[in-house]
Amino acid sequence: MKIQSNNPLLESITKIYENKEKLMRQPALLIELNNELQLVSKFLDLDKNFAALLSVMICEQLMGEVNSVKKIMKYMGFEPLAIINSFETIKSLKKKGWLSISKRKFHTFKTDEIEISKDLLDAITYNDKSKLVKPAPENLAVALLQIRQFISIAIGDYELDELTETICIEIEKYTKFNFIHVIMENKKLIALEKVMIIWMATEVVVGREEFDLNNIIEIFTQDPAYTFWFKNRILNGKSFMITGGFVVFKRPNFIDLSAVNIGDKTNDLLEELHQDSETKRKTVRHCLLIEPADLSEQKLFFNSESSSNYDKVDHLLLNENYKMLMKKFQENGMKPCLTMLFHGLPGTGKTELVKQLALKHKRNIYQVDISGIKDMWVGESEKNLKKVFKEYADALKYNKNTPILLFNEADAILGFRTNVQHAVDQMYNSLQNILLQELEDFKGIFIATTNLINNIDNAFDRRLLFKQKFDLPNASTRFDILQSQFVDFNAEILKKISNDFELSGGQIQNVKRKLMADQILFGNENTPNDLLLDYVQNEIGFRQNKNKIGFN
Repeated sequence: MKIQSNNPLLESITKIYENKEKLMRQPALLIELNNELQLVSKFLDLDKNFAALLSVMICEQLMGEVNSVKKIMKYMGFEPLAIINSFETIKSLKKKGWLSISKRKFHTFKTDEIEISKDLLDAITYNDKSKLVKPAPENLAVALLQIRQFISIAIGDYELDELTETICIEIEKYTKFNFIHVIMENKKLIALEKVMIIWMATEVVVGREEFDLNNIIEIFTQDPAYTFWFKNRILNGKSFMITGGFVVFKRPNFIDLSAVNIGDKTNDLLEELHQDSETKRKTVRHCLLIEPADLSEQKLFFNSESSSNYDKVDHLLLNENYKMLMKKFQENGMKPCLTMLFHGLPGTGKTELVKQLALKHKRNIYQVDISGIKDMWVGESEKNLKKVFKEYADALKYNKNTPILLFNEADAILGFRTNVQHAVDQMYNSLQNILLQELEDFKGIFIATTNLINNIDNAFDRRLLFKQKFDLPNASTRFDILQSQFVDFNAEILKKISNDFELSGGQIQNVKRKLMADQILFGNENTPNDLLLDYVQNEIGFRQNKNKIGFN
């Protein structure tokens, strides 16, 4: 390290060091070195006695020595009471990051040797106090990433006895953030639990959702006896980290340390992770976020007798109309929500209409994967469904236009409730009861699609405002769809197909994909009419033309 020349601060520290043995034993010497002590005291914002102690420690370290604070204080002639009272000051300097436990690895016993931080040494050697001022992290995410980096280094540098204490001292620097403040101030959490919760939060920042608590415990305990004690603390229900809802087992009613998640308590505190509405809007775990930018415009064709109903839905989702309707609902004591059920045969445009409406009116879609909600563990599916609605309720706060909550192909969850004979029956009934209650209290735009309207439980009738049936396109509508998809084909062949085959819009799309694949594979730029007819017949009749295996 290059030392700045003509540095009065370093010269004062050196002069104090040269008199270290006599300094506290000769009052006259303290008076003689008053100017030097005052300069160091003012720079470090410490009293003169502690400025003298730190001066000695700085010189020792610059010369390659690291010693026990108590040993140095005794050597300098400090009174026993002064040594005892120094502990709080040392602790405060550790919190500032100026001092830390020595990282020298040859110790075989607990050490009280203290190292001066590089930042403080730089500030002294360059006589520049600004080097002690680190820019504060601008948000919780940055703070957690800084803590993550510190912990990663500390795990390799500190012995077990000092690890947790050292990490806690570092974390205290970030208590201006509510999440860290609440965790560190919680009296029911022991220090190791606080460190582990915050460590898991740092993992959340980088995208982790599930944790192996066994590994985390072993990282922070290292001593097998302490690891055994800490795990038993959890298994015996004494860990407030678990009982307080900060960490939960992935499978309720089954204590498996290898599969845990952060709990609702921690998740609620981590709301400040996403300070800007743009980040919050995109933060989803239990739904698939589909943004207007992800969608492409498609022209949809519907039978004329149904088009007016679709137009009505279109007008309702116009932002000005939607806001006016919600205001009217509230003025009349009704929930500000728009709930709809799109039902009809597969391929008739139910899901595509939702996407085109979202694209036209610039609304995000939060699409629910019904199969993803279901879980083999008792009670977990119900929790997942509740989280879907909580996630959507949060999204309402951060989306400029009210988003759409889409339950696509929701037959399984909207079906009739059954007599309970198995645990699965109980789960389905519980899911339906939760969905009914959530719809009762719902705010926003809810759309469910189903192919099996006759299987829908009657209890949903009242909770779904608009029920829109999607029919197969008639011959005229089919012809319009075919012309839009096969612009290079003769109108007569398309007319024949529309009259002879009851194709859905989805089936027509499949035929088009097959023709495109055929063009790519075989270079058939001009597809013959008979090949188009073959693909249409295959799409319509593949279920009837099954290969028979065995004897006639």
